[in-house]
Formats: sequence, structure tokens, C-alpha cells
Amino acid sequence: MKKLLGICICLLLAGSLFAQEKFVVPERSPQQKHVRTTYMMWSWYSAGINFAKAQGVSAYDFGKYVGSVFAQTWNKEKGFDGFVSGMIYNWENMRFDSSPEIIVNEIDDGYVVVKTSAAIVKSYFPEGNPYASFEEGMDCMRGMLEQIGDYLGCTFSQEVTDEYIVNSFRKKEE
Repeated sequence: MKKLLGICICLLLAGSLFAQEKFVVPERSPQQKHVRTTYMMWSWYSAGINFAKAQGVSAYDFGKYVGSVFAQTWNKEKGFDGFVSGMIYNWENMRFDSSPEIIVNEIDDGYVVVKTSAAIVKSYFPEGNPYASFEEGMDCMRGMLEQIGDYLGCTFSQEVTDEYIVNSFRKKEE
């Protein structure tokens, strides 16, 4: 009887071992998901810049191409206000909880300056990165956002300091 009971227990334990799933979906916090997704986005961004360079296209010109494609996805009727609001939304989605807040300065009705932390973007383009440098990433972003801004009736310019990426939006004269 004890032998039969021992065999049953062994079979149950063996069944439990073999019933464990080989591939399990990990449990991750929203912050862990955000960090990973942002990293993946910048990896694709770097890969695109690297591919463009291999074809003899500068990071800036690649950004202009991407911007001309993406511009059509923006609501043209929302124009300047839609562009500024949309970019603030995008940058906030990339910002980590531990990152500095985004600074928005509305200079006048048709001129807005938005400062975002340069540290986050720099972390995705570390020195020695063989695919794309931080400067190339900024050139690509500038080319892309200039095209989208033009489509939406405004100009976009960007300055990078040690601490911030300073993004300026100006509504074009009608």
C-alpha cells in the first residue's frame, strides 16, 4: 500500500514538473515595459540611420525622407497647435518617470519653445555605438520634424545643449 501511494505521489510530482510551460510571458511593471519599448524604438531609429549611411544618404536627409512620409499622418487642419501639442505628447511618452520634466515656454501666439532632457536620448546613442551617433540621431530628428512642420504650416528648429534638446516651433505667416 505504501509502495502504491509512493508511486502515485511520484507520478503526480513528475506530472507537475512536465506540466510547467517552457515559454512564459514575463510579468513586468509599466516602467519596465516603457523602458524596453523606448529602447526598441531608438534601436530601429539607429538601424534606419545606419542603413541610410550605407546607401550614401546623410542622417539629416534620411530624416527629411521619413518626415515627408510621416507628415501625411498628421492632421493638417490642426496645423501649428496640433504639431506643438503632438510633439509634446510624443516626448512625454518617451520620458521616463525619473527624467526631468518637459519645459514648455509659449513666447507668443505663434512661437513656442519646448525643452526636453538630452540625457535620455544620449543614453540610446552611447559613444562608440557603431550604428549611429547622438549627433546623427539629432540630425535625423531635425530633418524629420522640419518636414512635418512644413506640412503643418510652421517652421521647426532644434538646438542641443549639454542638458537639453531645445525645440522651437514658429507658425508661418499666412
